[in-house]
Amino acid sequence: MVTRSIPDDLRRLDVDLATLGRYGPIIGLVGLYVVFTALNSRFLTLGNQVNVLRQVSIIGILAVGVTFPIICAEIDLSIAEMMEFTGLFVAALATGSVVVSSAYPVPVAIAAGILMGVVLGGISGVVTSRYGVPSFMSTLAMLFLAQGFALIVSNARPITGLPENLQWFGGATVFRHYVAELDGTLQIPAIVLVFLTLLVVSQFVLSYTRFGLYVYAIGGNREAAERMGINVPLVRLSVIVISAVFAAAAGVVMLGRIGIGSPTMGQGLLLPPIAAVILGGANLFGGSGNMVGTLVGVLILGVLQNGLNLMGVDPAGQSVAQGIVLMLAVLANVVAR
Repeated sequence: MVTRSIPDDLRRLDVDLATLGRYGPIIGLVGLYVVFTALNSRFLTLGNQVNVLRQVSIIGILAVGVTFPIICAEIDLSIAEMMEFTGLFVAALATGSVVVSSAYPVPVAIAAGILMGVVLGGISGVVTSRYGVPSFMSTLAMLFLAQGFALIVSNARPITGLPENLQWFGGATVFRHYVAELDGTLQIPAIVLVFLTLLVVSQFVLSYTRFGLYVYAIGGNREAAERMGINVPLVRLSVIVISAVFAAAAGVVMLGRIGIGSPTMGQGLLLPPIAAVILGGANLFGGSGNMVGTLVGVLILGVLQNGLNLMGVDPAGQSVAQGIVLMLAVLANVVAR
């Protein structure tokens, strides 16, 4: 019997590609920092880095939520419109405007918004996990439903007069400290702490809970997970609900970020969170990924946009650059696997 050994050069190539897939996102982020630091002296200042985190926090919250279904080999296309509708729903409850007869306390309004996310995410999840409809289609249908609900609850007009405590999550600062470099006071936005807190909690869930293990197992091989006795339908339902809840949380934060409830506040926020997860090295077909990678992907998008802004590149050029970076990331992701 003749056996064939794998040539050493092919073994080295496999190792190199695996290394690229694992460390490529971090290498790319460091490379962006090096380039933009060399091109603009303002880029690496402490104030600008805080500004980068503030700018990416909404996308980051959405990205953290959608990481769960992506690892589980699912997808949620409703996140932007879900964020928009739940945010408007909370704003309407808190102000007593449009479809609501009287104002409710802010904690009640926020709880109702999160619950609405659970309900709508649960509908998509049941359609997918119970009836076998691909999550691509069930969440696409929910996208249109949430879009319609947003127009109904707001009467297609902005909701103004938001209570100050409702705007705290997206507009307040929680830390002030004089920094000589800035010759002024450094302020840490609450929106950044909300994003980072949700990210840390989510990483803990993925790394140290049985549910996290089940998510990876189902994403890697659904049939094998079923044979292991994992309740696959329940986990598939859960990851879509989690994504919807994070979208609802992003809706609450967005209210403080822009100061009003706008029927267009979800515009353009569907693809960047999903792109950030893929940029961070997650497998689009499930089974791999983590919140650290998602953070790296979010920062790549934020740093790229911020650096190009400082260089005076127009939005068209920024879109081209983001498209090129995403294409290279997807190519590296697929080739490395």
